[in-house]
Amino acid sequence: MGKKYKLQADHTDAILDIRRQKQVLKFVAATTLIFFVPIGINNILIGEVMLGAILLTFEITLLLEVSAIVYKRKGFFGHTLPLILLVTSMIMAIHIFGTLATYWVFPIIISVVFLLPIKLALSANVILLIGCTLAALPHQHLATTSRYAFSLLATAVIAHVIVQAIKRLQKELRYLSERDSLTGALNRHELQEHLENVCTNYPISSVALIDIDNFKKINDQYGHDVGDKVIKQVVGVMYRHMEESDLLFRLGGDEFLLVLPERDQFAAKNTMIYTGQHIEQSEYPEEAKVTISSGVAQLVNKESVEDWVKRADIALYQSKHNGRNKVSLYSGPLPSNKEKETSKFLI
Repeated sequence: MGKKYKLQADHTDAILDIRRQKQVLKFVAATTLIFFVPIGINNILIGEVMLGAILLTFEITLLLEVSAIVYKRKGFFGHTLPLILLVTSMIMAIHIFGTLATYWVFPIIISVVFLLPIKLALSANVILLIGCTLAALPHQHLATTSRYAFSLLATAVIAHVIVQAIKRLQKELRYLSERDSLTGALNRHELQEHLENVCTNYPISSVALIDIDNFKKINDQYGHDVGDKVIKQVVGVMYRHMEESDLLFRLGGDEFLLVLPERDQFAAKNTMIYTGQHIEQSEYPEEAKVTISSGVAQLVNKESVEDWVKRADIALYQSKHNGRNKVSLYSGPLPSNKEKETSKFLI
């Protein structure tokens, strides 16, 4: 089996999504090119060859890394080498030029927090704080250097606190945008994108369309509050018996779609039979009797997402037609255009 399918995105330590990361990195690269290259050349000309060489090497490594990220290629060095060169050049500059070079550290601290993973940013800022303070000490009174150190510390702490607050808010907003508020299942907002990704990268995969049997009767007999509890409990059972790579979407009401990457229709059918048994055996409010019907379809080579889902829809209809509380496989020809137009599950 290949790598497990996971939710995308962008759900990483970074504060910016990929597109905005590229935009910001282009700006950073252009800004450093304008400032650091002339400074590096000037240092070489005035005899500070080591400092000038480090600044120019930093700029070269940064440009290479940004180019790799922008054009979706594998990076040459990762974050580490450009960061080491940048931190080293700042400490050296303060050691050589004193107070004149200390002002560059503040924008660097903030940029590091916004652009790099938190552990790397923390490490870099701790080294910057200690190194720049020690480098500045011979050039200033102790009181002045202490104020400088505290101002660096305050800048780093405030930047880290703000960025972490933004990341937490982003995580909450992302969850609300992707998840159904009642059940916690994924909503259909990103269903098309995930299905297309599975079609492209996981050719042996299946989907299952799922209906809670006679759910309207449960609502009519016991009320919508009980109906909501039943739906939440059914989803909870499904999550307990899903693989880590599976994706469960709520399409609306009592209708769900389960994506099973890297599983053929027979493995998917076994999963649905097993899950259906546990749903039927669970205890529900008001002693409601709950079962599910499902239709399973395996991805066919060069098949569209719409055809794939439609075949699962037809299989679900077969399960209902045969008495409900069943799992059916789609085994017929690809659906016609007329059949696709009648599917309520088209995305």
